[in-house]
Amino acid sequence: MSYSRNHSLVKTFAILEALNGARKGLTASEVAWQTGLPVSTTHRFLQNLCQLGYVILDPGRKLYAIGFSLTLFGNRRVIIRRIVSRAEPFLHELASQSGLAVYLGSLDGPHAVVEQRALPARASKGTHAVGARLDAHAHSIGKALLALLPRPELLRIYDVERLRTHTSRTLGRRDLLLREMAVIGAEGYAVDNEELTPGVRGIACALLNPKGRALCAIGLEGPRHKLGPDQVRALLPALFAARSKIMEHVRQAARSPLRA
Repeated sequence: MSYSRNHSLVKTFAILEALNGARKGLTASEVAWQTGLPVSTTHRFLQNLCQLGYVILDPGRKLYAIGFSLTLFGNRRVIIRRIVSRAEPFLHELASQSGLAVYLGSLDGPHAVVEQRALPARASKGTHAVGARLDAHAHSIGKALLALLPRPELLRIYDVERLRTHTSRTLGRRDLLLREMAVIGAEGYAVDNEELTPGVRGIACALLNPKGRALCAIGLEGPRHKLGPDQVRALLPALFAARSKIMEHVRQAARSPLRA
């Protein structure tokens, strides 16, 4: 049986590979240059991929990036389970070190999902159970992951999802949320200042892969007197160190298939 090369399929994957290798997105002209395709052809394929959800466009900056639908081909849940299994000892270490509840969570649309937790010896009341779904815009883990989404994807979530108000401090307007996303992106961590539960604060950072993307984030949560501005500054090094240990452990496991 002879093999017939499907040129449309080749072009499609060439475009997806170019976008997958770009951390901050590419213009159509940049995609055309990297793939060697005519600009008109590139535009046509990009428009089709956008309609299917495999590519997203930031209209303001005219940048294309890999869309959420494409992650469905990456065994997202399998990857998250592997991260959880590698992270467990470091979550417990951080909980013991800080005396605060430690959570590892993922993003599912407008919700942060608690994938794993580690509690100190004396856990405060109201801790979240594994599997809990929290409004992402009101929790540090959710905000740390929302901040990494391309702007069109973030806008698409909150075009249809109301920003539910939990306390007087909850970000109840989309413009305020977008503004905070820019701050989180610049600082590298997110803060929940009693936005989900009165008297409870949290800090979180995303578990970034080498391309600057993340499926999970880790966070510390506790009563406000334990997470004031001074305490947050003191705890950030431990939070970032735990992230580095988790990601290094994940990378080591990926390089050793027999141990995965």
